[in-house]
Amino acid sequence: MTVEESTADLGMAHLATAAVRAGHTRLVGVGGDGTHHDVINGIMNAEGLGSVTYVPLPLGTGNDWVRTLKTPQNIDRWLAMLRTEKTILHAVGQLRYTARDAPLQTAYFLNVAGMAYDAEVVRKSEKARFKHRLIYPLQTLAYLRGFTAPTVRIDYEEKSFTGPVHTINFGVGRYSGGGMRLVPHADPTRETLALTFARRLPIWKIVLESWRFYTGSIGRMKEVTTAHVRSVTVTPVVGAVELEADGEWLGVAPVEVSLLAERLRVVVV
Repeated sequence: MTVEESTADLGMAHLATAAVRAGHTRLVGVGGDGTHHDVINGIMNAEGLGSVTYVPLPLGTGNDWVRTLKTPQNIDRWLAMLRTEKTILHAVGQLRYTARDAPLQTAYFLNVAGMAYDAEVVRKSEKARFKHRLIYPLQTLAYLRGFTAPTVRIDYEEKSFTGPVHTINFGVGRYSGGGMRLVPHADPTRETLALTFARRLPIWKIVLESWRFYTGSIGRMKEVTTAHVRSVTVTPVVGAVELEADGEWLGVAPVEVSLLAERLRVVVV
């Protein structure tokens, strides 16, 4: 067994890439959503998606991705899961987007990617002095007053929407932002992504309906659209549209989102 720890100079993605290239086919990622995000991107950099079995050990702040998988945080139960060798073929999302000072970029995600207000909150939350799973929900409310809904065009499954949006989410997993269920219809074993987008909403309504973010009933709001899609394209019309994935800020629109044909083998309960 080989153990490596990431540093400011040597990130988790680099370590995962090096491990795959060294011939390791079983990787354990210790941390939260950001750790698993970096690991999958490292695996992809090494072209190792089809050869790796991945085991998440959830010791992060929010641990949203593993909520869908029901991965135990208790170490004894986690070790029991490890011994059973049960796995699923987990979908991997692909993002093609624009970075600030770079040409078109490609990144991969295992859980949820978000745009507009969702991504703006992630960017601002990165500056928080301390980490807690409630930080994101609290800041989601705190930044509402200063947010201007961008106008976008969303193309998916031979449908199109153009207008101002509050948030857009693409889900492989169901949970994000410390337990919110903005894509409750997501399933990592499906052949499609879960798409949710909310048109521009007044602050009073967001606050009044915020309980729906946690109950899986967000799709019951008339301003919200949910769908299962194979691919989505988001194009800015008025204003900048930011992008995050698995709680990591990435860049801005235009963005193309899809699922890879190949899957990651993940150990589950």
